[in-house]
Amino acid sequence: MQRITGSKKYQNGVQVFWTEEGKETNDFFSFEELVDQKINALDLLNNPRIYRVNVIGHKIESSVAGCSFANNLCEGEIVITRLFDAPRDLAWRAWTEPELVMQWWGPKAFTAPSCRIDLRVGGVYLYCMRSPDGRDYWSTGVYREIEKPERIVCTDSFADEKGNVVPATYYGMSPDFPAEMLVTVTFEVQAGRTRLTLRHAGIPAGELRDQAKAGWTESLDKFAGVLGQLVFKKVA
Repeated sequence: MQRITGSKKYQNGVQVFWTEEGKETNDFFSFEELVDQKINALDLLNNPRIYRVNVIGHKIESSVAGCSFANNLCEGEIVITRLFDAPRDLAWRAWTEPELVMQWWGPKAFTAPSCRIDLRVGGVYLYCMRSPDGRDYWSTGVYREIEKPERIVCTDSFADEKGNVVPATYYGMSPDFPAEMLVTVTFEVQAGRTRLTLRHAGIPAGELRDQAKAGWTESLDKFAGVLGQLVFKKVA
């Protein structure tokens, strides 16, 4: 299996690219083939790097843990798209600068007392969010892809305050959480505004997924507030 690094749309299908033995290689899949393989062509174009290509079998499948090639679904995957009235460069800053992340990270009633970001491929982040009762929850991950100001892909794991990966049970949560999940964030320009799409893959389906989605939604509400302040400062 080869990891897809890019994709290009044509009238009758999608061309995908990958690197093999240091050389860029490509293959073409008609829309009919993608439908037969239950691959969403739009997702393949917008998020090519979460897919792999079986060169010999001429097939595509998801590379995200917990995803099924058979039905093209990721169990527990969260997908949230929001349109923010702010330019993309400010949205990127709000997502990647620690002092700004600390203003929006965590659900509505939570605060973020600590945030460390080493924004490079292979770099590590370590976030802390504090609940209303004063309990700290740490998370960490490794940046897999960074394409400023368009795309960030990183792993996501529960951690202790030193950045060591710990199971969800460390915080009294369900053991069904995997040790490592995957977060993909894209930033697209739309009429001068920013269309942000968040994908969080690996979260168990059901109540855990619903809770995680609610947490992300509240965090993004706070993110919108931070962006509003940045826009005001830029205009003033």
